[in-house]
Amino acid sequence: MTIRMFAATSVLLAATTLSAQQYKFLTAVATFKVLPGKEGAFVEKGTALAPVLDKLIASGAVLSYGIDVDILHVPGETNVAFWAVVPNYEALEKEETAIQEFAKANPAVMQELTSMTDPAAHHDLIVRAREESHRRVPPGSKPIEDFDMVRVKPGRMQEFMGLFRKYDKPVLDKLVADGVIYAYELDVEAVHTMEPGLTWTIVTMPDLATKDKVNAAFDEADKNIPEAERNMVEKLYLDMVVAGSHRDSLSRSLVFKQK
Repeated sequence: MTIRMFAATSVLLAATTLSAQQYKFLTAVATFKVLPGKEGAFVEKGTALAPVLDKLIASGAVLSYGIDVDILHVPGETNVAFWAVVPNYEALEKEETAIQEFAKANPAVMQELTSMTDPAAHHDLIVRAREESHRRVPPGSKPIEDFDMVRVKPGRMQEFMGLFRKYDKPVLDKLVADGVIYAYELDVEAVHTMEPGLTWTIVTMPDLATKDKVNAAFDEADKNIPEAERNMVEKLYLDMVVAGSHRDSLSRSLVFKQK
């Protein structure tokens, strides 16, 4: 999804006064570069962790978890992600401890998983939602995750968030309320393992066809923006983000469970 950022200069000035809080839940993400053709087997073997995570969901330590496989294959990049959403760092510690205990008790499973990946490409992330809205995903669903990633320049994050909240968020909130999409969130790294400034806007959809509806909703919203204002803010947006940093990706959640 391409983020549309439209605002008047007064909105940009107001954005700088926004509080840096409004952080929400954490998501622990483990990404893997799985060998071609092994993705299905990797996911199937990875479901051995499900009973552990289901217990954590029952206790409230984990809010949701899943295993995503990329639809768009990018040479040299990771292509499978295990993720778990937790309310805070205390819950994250419980989740990490449970996974470590599983690994110690099931070395054969962990060895099989490792054998299907390039260990040197493995990357862990902890991200935090700055904005989000969710409705329940029907049990057994395999939703599509639509990612939009961009790196914001130092000192410009509050402006970026202000524009998102004023112009993107209302469109996405309505799509959730109308039942078009399951969820959206805007994430930033909570623990910086990469250069700071990365943001991910993630839209969770029932299927790929829903992307047409999302695009149409933003196109309709664009019609209400005067051309001069749109051109002005597009230039400001380009100045706000690191040139060439934008990337899109699509994945399917082959495993998706929530509390």
